[in-house]
Amino acid sequence: MTTPLRHRDFVLLWTAGLISMTGNWMLLVAVPVTVLTVTGSSTATAAAVAAGLVPRILVAPLAGVYVDRWDRRRALVWANVLQVGLVLPLALVDDAGDMWIVIGSTFAMGCVAQVVSTAENALLPTLVPGGET
Repeated sequence: MTTPLRHRDFVLLWTAGLISMTGNWMLLVAVPVTVLTVTGSSTATAAAVAAGLVPRILVAPLAGVYVDRWDRRRALVWANVLQVGLVLPLALVDDAGDMWIVIGSTFAMGCVAQVVSTAENALLPTLVPGGET
């Protein structure tokens, strides 16, 4: 009996997805902690958390529609590249006046993360022949 882990493309995508998901979850924890540390405001912290979670509700249905129409591999690559670009502005945050950068960047990354997860979930089953899952 063969397993999906014997297929190179599956292993590469699964590993990359694991790394990406780990980074997203670490960011989901680090942003609120950092916002609370910098501002001392629970309201600003709640806004940062909401900015990361609201895209899951708003963007997920649209991401599914568009990913089904696009080339999944290209969508996955470009969405990950876009996520890298969207996380970079967080390095500019150094005081409470910069929370708009955190909120905007976190919201945008949450939107793009929905495209990444949708494309990855749609692409993974196509990398392993039927009956080997």
